[in-house]
Amino acid sequence: MIPAATQTWFDGLPGPIRGAMWLIASAFCLTAMAATIRHLSADVHTFIIAFFRTGLGFVFMAPWLLRTRGQGLKTDKIPHFMGRAFFVAIGTLGYFYALSKIPLADAVAIMFSRPLYGTVFAIVFLGELVGLRRWIALIVGFIGVLIMVRPGFEVFNVGLASVFIASIAGAGSAVFIRFLSRTEAPDTITIYYVIFTTPVMLILALFVWQTPTWEQLGWLLFMGLVGTLGQRAMSRGFSAADASIMLPMDYTRLIVAVLFGFVLFSEIPSIYTALGGLLIFCSTVYIARREAQKSRDRTAAAITPE
Repeated sequence: MIPAATQTWFDGLPGPIRGAMWLIASAFCLTAMAATIRHLSADVHTFIIAFFRTGLGFVFMAPWLLRTRGQGLKTDKIPHFMGRAFFVAIGTLGYFYALSKIPLADAVAIMFSRPLYGTVFAIVFLGELVGLRRWIALIVGFIGVLIMVRPGFEVFNVGLASVFIASIAGAGSAVFIRFLSRTEAPDTITIYYVIFTTPVMLILALFVWQTPTWEQLGWLLFMGLVGTLGQRAMSRGFSAADASIMLPMDYTRLIVAVLFGFVLFSEIPSIYTALGGLLIFCSTVYIARREAQKSRDRTAAAITPE
Protein backbone atom coordinates (compact mmCIF):
# COMPACT_ATOMS: atom_id res chain seq x y z
CA MET A 1 0.00 0.00 0.00
CA ILE A 2 1.16 3.55 -0.79
CA PRO A 3 1.42 5.83 2.28
CA ALA A 4 -1.46 8.31 2.44
CA ALA A 5 0.89 11.32 2.50
CA THR A 6 2.66 10.13 -0.66
CA GLN A 7 -0.65 9.49 -2.41
CA THR A 8 -1.91 12.96 -1.47
CA TRP A 9 1.31 14.56 -2.73
CA PHE A 10 1.12 12.64 -6.00
CA ASP A 11 -2.57 13.44 -6.55
CA GLY A 12 -1.79 17.13 -6.04
CA LEU A 13 0.68 17.25 -8.93
CA PRO A 14 -0.45 18.74 -12.27
CA GLY A 15 -1.97 16.19 -14.66
CA PRO A 16 0.87 16.31 -17.23
CA ILE A 17 3.48 15.71 -14.49
CA ARG A 18 1.57 12.74 -13.09
CA GLY A 19 1.04 11.42 -16.62
CA ALA A 20 4.75 11.75 -17.44
CA MET A 21 5.71 9.84 -14.29
CA TRP A 22 3.25 7.06 -15.12
CA LEU A 23 4.53 6.77 -18.69
CA ILE A 24 8.18 6.66 -17.64
CA ALA A 25 7.30 3.85 -15.23
CA SER A 26 5.38 2.16 -18.04
CA ALA A 27 8.38 2.48 -20.38
CA PHE A 28 10.66 0.60 -17.99
CA CYS A 29 8.07 -2.09 -17.22
CA LEU A 30 7.07 -2.76 -20.84
CA THR A 31 10.66 -2.76 -22.06
CA ALA A 32 11.60 -5.16 -19.27
CA MET A 33 8.75 -7.37 -20.46
CA ALA A 34 10.00 -7.22 -24.06
CA ALA A 35 13.57 -8.04 -23.00
CA THR A 36 12.31 -11.01 -20.97
CA ILE A 37 10.34 -12.29 -23.95
CA ARG A 38 13.45 -12.00 -26.13
CA HIS A 39 15.42 -13.99 -23.55
CA LEU A 40 12.74 -16.69 -23.20
CA SER A 41 12.07 -17.06 -26.92
CA ALA A 42 15.29 -19.03 -27.43
CA ASP A 43 13.76 -22.01 -25.59
CA VAL A 44 10.02 -21.32 -25.13
CA HIS A 45 7.45 -21.18 -27.97
CA THR A 46 5.76 -17.85 -28.67
CA PHE A 47 2.29 -19.32 -28.04
CA ILE A 48 3.31 -20.47 -24.55
CA ILE A 49 4.87 -17.10 -23.72
CA ALA A 50 1.72 -15.30 -24.90
CA PHE A 51 -0.49 -17.56 -22.79
CA PHE A 52 1.52 -16.87 -19.64
CA ARG A 53 1.53 -13.15 -20.43
CA THR A 54 -2.26 -12.93 -20.56
CA GLY A 55 -3.02 -15.59 -17.95
CA LEU A 56 -0.69 -14.10 -15.36
CA GLY A 57 -2.27 -10.74 -16.06
CA PHE A 58 -5.47 -12.14 -14.61
CA VAL A 59 -3.60 -13.39 -11.53
CA PHE A 60 -2.02 -10.00 -10.90
CA MET A 61 -5.36 -8.23 -11.47
CA ALA A 62 -7.17 -10.55 -9.04
CA PRO A 63 -6.45 -8.40 -5.91
CA TRP A 64 -8.05 -5.39 -7.62
CA LEU A 65 -10.99 -7.54 -8.67
CA LEU A 66 -11.51 -8.78 -5.10
CA ARG A 67 -11.05 -5.32 -3.62
CA THR A 68 -13.75 -3.87 -5.88
CA ARG A 69 -15.95 -6.96 -5.34
CA GLY A 70 -16.34 -7.40 -9.07
CA GLN A 71 -17.83 -3.94 -9.57
CA GLY A 72 -15.15 -3.21 -12.19
CA LEU A 73 -16.67 -5.88 -14.45
CA LYS A 74 -19.94 -4.00 -14.85
CA THR A 75 -20.18 -2.71 -18.40
CA ASP A 76 -22.49 -2.60 -21.40
CA LYS A 77 -19.57 -2.59 -23.85
CA ILE A 78 -18.86 -6.34 -24.04
CA PRO A 79 -18.89 -6.45 -27.90
CA HIS A 80 -16.33 -3.64 -27.98
CA PHE A 81 -14.12 -5.42 -25.46
CA MET A 82 -14.31 -8.55 -27.62
CA GLY A 83 -13.38 -6.55 -30.71
CA ARG A 84 -10.41 -5.09 -28.93
CA ALA A 85 -9.37 -8.57 -27.72
CA PHE A 86 -9.30 -9.82 -31.33
CA PHE A 87 -6.81 -7.14 -32.36
CA VAL A 88 -4.80 -7.51 -29.16
CA ALA A 89 -4.40 -11.27 -29.69
CA ILE A 90 -3.00 -10.74 -33.19
CA GLY A 91 -0.80 -7.89 -32.05
CA THR A 92 0.55 -9.82 -29.06
CA LEU A 93 1.49 -12.88 -31.08
CA GLY A 94 3.07 -10.80 -33.85
CA TYR A 95 5.06 -8.62 -31.46
CA PHE A 96 6.26 -11.51 -29.29
CA TYR A 97 7.41 -13.48 -32.32
CA ALA A 98 9.19 -10.44 -33.78
CA LEU A 99 11.12 -9.97 -30.52
CA SER A 100 12.75 -13.35 -31.14
CA LYS A 101 13.87 -12.39 -34.65
CA ILE A 102 14.87 -8.72 -34.80
CA PRO A 103 16.72 -6.27 -32.47
CA LEU A 104 14.75 -5.01 -29.47
CA ALA A 105 14.97 -1.32 -30.44
CA ASP A 106 13.81 -2.04 -34.02
CA ALA A 107 10.75 -3.93 -32.82
CA VAL A 108 9.78 -1.20 -30.34
CA ALA A 109 10.38 1.59 -32.89
CA ILE A 110 8.25 -0.03 -35.61
CA MET A 111 5.46 -0.61 -33.08
CA PHE A 112 5.34 3.15 -32.56
CA SER A 113 4.04 3.51 -36.13
CA ARG A 114 0.61 2.42 -34.85
CA PRO A 115 -0.86 5.96 -34.84
CA LEU A 116 -0.08 6.22 -38.57
CA TYR A 117 -2.20 3.17 -39.35
CA GLY A 118 -4.84 4.42 -36.92
CA THR A 119 -5.17 7.61 -38.96
CA VAL A 120 -5.49 5.57 -42.15
CA PHE A 121 -8.23 3.48 -40.48
CA ALA A 122 -10.08 6.67 -39.56
CA ILE A 123 -9.92 7.85 -43.18
CA VAL A 124 -11.02 4.54 -44.73
CA PHE A 125 -13.55 3.22 -42.22
CA LEU A 126 -14.84 6.34 -40.48
CA GLY A 127 -14.75 8.69 -43.45
CA GLU A 128 -12.66 11.21 -41.51
CA LEU A 129 -11.45 14.18 -43.52
CA VAL A 130 -7.70 14.78 -43.33
CA GLY A 131 -6.07 18.04 -44.34
CA LEU A 132 -2.85 18.59 -46.26
CA ARG A 133 -0.67 18.95 -43.16
CA ARG A 134 -1.81 15.65 -41.69
CA TRP A 135 -1.26 13.92 -45.05
CA ILE A 136 2.28 15.29 -45.02
CA ALA A 137 2.76 14.03 -41.45
CA LEU A 138 1.51 10.59 -42.52
CA ILE A 139 3.92 10.49 -45.46
CA VAL A 140 6.83 11.55 -43.22
CA GLY A 141 5.96 8.80 -40.77
CA PHE A 142 5.85 6.13 -43.46
CA ILE A 143 9.16 7.38 -44.83
CA GLY A 144 10.53 6.80 -41.33
CA VAL A 145 9.26 3.21 -41.45
CA LEU A 146 10.84 2.69 -44.87
CA ILE A 147 14.17 4.07 -43.64
CA MET A 148 14.18 1.54 -40.81
CA VAL A 149 13.27 -1.38 -43.08
CA ARG A 150 15.27 -0.20 -46.15
CA PRO A 151 13.43 -2.38 -48.71
CA GLY A 152 15.82 -3.57 -51.41
CA PHE A 153 18.81 -3.16 -49.09
CA GLU A 154 17.73 -5.37 -46.19
CA VAL A 155 16.06 -8.77 -46.37
CA PHE A 156 12.42 -8.40 -45.36
CA ASN A 157 12.34 -11.34 -42.96
CA VAL A 158 9.47 -12.93 -41.09
CA GLY A 159 10.38 -10.96 -37.96
CA LEU A 160 9.82 -7.64 -39.72
CA ALA A 161 6.58 -8.94 -41.26
CA SER A 162 5.39 -9.98 -37.80
CA VAL A 163 6.05 -6.63 -36.18
CA PHE A 164 4.28 -4.82 -39.04
CA ILE A 165 1.22 -7.02 -38.56
CA ALA A 166 1.44 -6.38 -34.82
CA SER A 167 1.62 -2.61 -35.30
CA ILE A 168 -1.41 -2.61 -37.60
CA ALA A 169 -3.34 -4.76 -35.13
CA GLY A 170 -2.21 -2.39 -32.38
CA ALA A 171 -3.76 0.50 -34.30
CA GLY A 172 -7.05 -1.40 -34.43
CA SER A 173 -6.84 -2.01 -30.69
CA ALA A 174 -6.13 1.69 -30.08
CA VAL A 175 -9.36 2.64 -31.87
CA PHE A 176 -11.30 0.49 -29.41
CA ILE A 177 -9.35 1.88 -26.43
CA ARG A 178 -10.12 5.42 -27.54
CA PHE A 179 -13.82 4.60 -27.62
CA LEU A 180 -13.87 2.58 -24.38
CA SER A 181 -11.85 5.09 -22.35
CA ARG A 182 -14.72 7.58 -22.64
CA THR A 183 -16.85 5.52 -20.26
CA GLU A 184 -14.71 2.70 -18.83
CA ALA A 185 -12.04 2.80 -16.12
CA PRO A 186 -8.44 1.89 -17.08
CA ASP A 187 -8.49 -1.24 -14.88
CA THR A 188 -11.75 -2.39 -16.45
CA ILE A 189 -10.18 -2.11 -19.90
CA THR A 190 -7.17 -4.10 -18.67
CA ILE A 191 -9.19 -6.91 -17.01
CA TYR A 192 -11.37 -7.51 -20.06
CA TYR A 193 -8.26 -7.68 -22.24
CA VAL A 194 -7.09 -10.50 -20.00
CA ILE A 195 -10.47 -12.26 -19.80
CA PHE A 196 -11.01 -12.46 -23.55
CA THR A 197 -7.46 -13.14 -24.75
CA THR A 198 -6.36 -15.77 -22.22
CA PRO A 199 -8.62 -18.60 -23.53
CA VAL A 200 -7.42 -17.97 -27.09
CA MET A 201 -3.78 -18.07 -26.03
CA LEU A 202 -4.38 -21.24 -24.01
CA ILE A 203 -5.84 -23.09 -26.99
CA LEU A 204 -2.87 -22.10 -29.17
CA ALA A 205 -0.37 -23.00 -26.44
CA LEU A 206 -1.82 -26.50 -26.03
CA PHE A 207 -0.76 -27.39 -29.58
CA VAL A 208 2.92 -26.77 -28.78
CA TRP A 209 2.92 -27.30 -25.01
CA GLN A 210 6.16 -27.99 -23.18
CA THR A 211 6.11 -27.54 -19.42
CA PRO A 212 8.49 -24.69 -18.50
CA THR A 213 11.42 -25.35 -16.20
CA TRP A 214 11.48 -23.66 -12.80
CA GLU A 215 13.89 -21.03 -14.12
CA GLN A 216 11.70 -20.35 -17.15
CA LEU A 217 8.64 -20.17 -14.90
CA GLY A 218 10.38 -17.52 -12.82
CA TRP A 219 11.04 -15.43 -15.92
CA LEU A 220 7.46 -15.95 -17.10
CA LEU A 221 6.15 -14.73 -13.74
CA PHE A 222 8.38 -11.66 -13.96
CA MET A 223 7.19 -11.01 -17.52
CA GLY A 224 3.54 -11.19 -16.46
CA LEU A 225 4.11 -8.87 -13.51
CA VAL A 226 5.98 -6.10 -15.34
CA GLY A 227 3.68 -6.42 -18.36
CA THR A 228 0.57 -5.93 -16.23
CA LEU A 229 2.14 -3.07 -14.27
CA GLY A 230 3.23 -1.44 -17.53
CA GLN A 231 -0.25 -1.60 -19.06
CA ARG A 232 -1.87 -0.18 -15.93
CA ALA A 233 0.71 2.61 -15.72
CA MET A 234 0.19 3.46 -19.38
CA SER A 235 -3.60 3.63 -18.96
CA ARG A 236 -3.18 5.99 -16.02
CA GLY A 237 -0.63 8.09 -17.89
CA PHE A 238 -2.91 8.74 -20.84
CA SER A 239 -5.85 9.36 -18.50
CA ALA A 240 -3.94 12.06 -16.59
CA ALA A 241 -3.65 14.58 -19.44
CA ASP A 242 -4.34 15.20 -23.12
CA ALA A 243 -2.92 12.51 -25.42
CA SER A 244 -1.09 15.15 -27.47
CA ILE A 245 0.90 16.03 -24.34
CA MET A 246 1.44 12.45 -23.19
CA LEU A 247 2.41 10.85 -26.51
CA PRO A 248 5.94 12.33 -26.63
CA MET A 249 6.59 10.92 -23.13
CA ASP A 250 5.57 7.45 -24.32
CA TYR A 251 8.56 7.56 -26.69
CA THR A 252 10.88 7.26 -23.70
CA ARG A 253 10.20 3.55 -24.20
CA LEU A 254 12.31 3.64 -27.36
CA ILE A 255 15.23 5.16 -25.44
CA VAL A 256 14.86 2.52 -22.74
CA ALA A 257 14.70 -0.21 -25.41
CA VAL A 258 18.00 0.99 -26.90
CA LEU A 259 19.62 0.86 -23.43
CA PHE A 260 18.21 -2.58 -22.64
CA GLY A 261 19.21 -3.91 -26.06
CA PHE A 262 22.78 -2.67 -25.66
CA VAL A 263 23.30 -3.80 -22.06
CA LEU A 264 21.49 -7.16 -22.22
CA PHE A 265 21.96 -8.30 -25.82
CA SER A 266 24.93 -6.23 -27.09
CA GLU A 267 22.68 -4.71 -29.78
CA ILE A 268 23.85 -1.39 -31.20
CA PRO A 269 21.06 0.46 -33.05
CA SER A 270 21.94 1.58 -36.55
CA ILE A 271 21.70 5.15 -37.81
CA TYR A 272 18.69 4.00 -39.84
CA THR A 273 16.84 2.98 -36.69
CA ALA A 274 17.59 6.34 -35.08
CA LEU A 275 16.60 8.41 -38.13
CA GLY A 276 13.50 6.36 -38.90
CA GLY A 277 12.42 6.44 -35.26
CA LEU A 278 12.85 10.22 -35.17
CA LEU A 279 10.64 10.70 -38.24
CA ILE A 280 7.97 8.38 -36.81
CA PHE A 281 8.13 10.30 -33.54
CA CYS A 282 7.69 13.70 -35.22
CA SER A 283 4.89 12.42 -37.41
CA THR A 284 2.83 10.74 -34.69
CA VAL A 285 3.24 13.62 -32.23
CA TYR A 286 2.06 16.09 -34.88
CA ILE A 287 -0.95 13.92 -35.71
CA ALA A 288 -1.84 13.62 -32.02
CA ARG A 289 -1.63 17.39 -31.55
CA ARG A 290 -3.79 18.02 -34.62
CA GLU A 291 -6.41 15.55 -33.36
CA ALA A 292 -6.41 17.21 -29.94
CA GLN A 293 -6.82 20.65 -31.50
CA LYS A 294 -9.71 19.44 -33.67
CA SER A 295 -11.36 17.92 -30.61
CA ARG A 296 -11.05 21.20 -28.69
CA ASP A 297 -12.45 23.12 -31.67
CA ARG A 298 -15.47 20.79 -31.88
CA THR A 299 -16.08 21.15 -28.14
CA ALA A 300 -15.86 24.93 -28.34
CA ALA A 301 -18.25 24.99 -31.30
CA ALA A 302 -20.72 22.76 -29.45
CA ILE A 303 -20.91 25.03 -26.38
CA THR A 304 -20.86 28.35 -28.22
CA PRO A 305 -24.38 29.84 -28.27
CA GLU A 306 -25.80 30.77 -31.64
